[in-house]
Amino acid sequence: MLNEKELRQLVSLLKKIDNPHEGLPQPVFDALIKIVPFVACELAVVDGKGGVLLTWREDKWWRGWHFPGRLMRFRESFEEGIEKVAQNELGIKINSYRFLFAKDCSQGIRGHVVSLVFRCETVMIPKRGKFFKKMPKNIIEAHKELWKKIQKF
Repeated sequence: MLNEKELRQLVSLLKKIDNPHEGLPQPVFDALIKIVPFVACELAVVDGKGGVLLTWREDKWWRGWHFPGRLMRFRESFEEGIEKVAQNELGIKINSYRFLFAKDCSQGIRGHVVSLVFRCETVMIPKRGKFFKKMPKNIIEAHKELWKKIQKF
């Protein structure tokens, strides 16, 4: 437990993060995700043929196909988050989107994340990723439930 002096010091140091909209320093993020829930914006990009777009992820946390997404930044709107995922991860623009559901990932390996899942449409061909009509065998474990729920929509 923090004593009074440590608590004041922590608050003082956190106030020095001058632009949280641009993201947190990695060590600060790593510490906070262990004690504070974060909100993620997940995209279910669909094509006109019944396919769902997944991207390959391979890092220290996951290896496999997953739904593109990102953690929301401070004061970022859903629309901004969706646009950034589409642009940065997929190289596309989204024509329309609608909220589908929230998924509580309170037992995630990185920490507690609440995912807001959006169904998105585009007419562009993504620069990254692949459309699947059936759930691939090597989808990351954390997204198997997302796949099953999205198929209901």
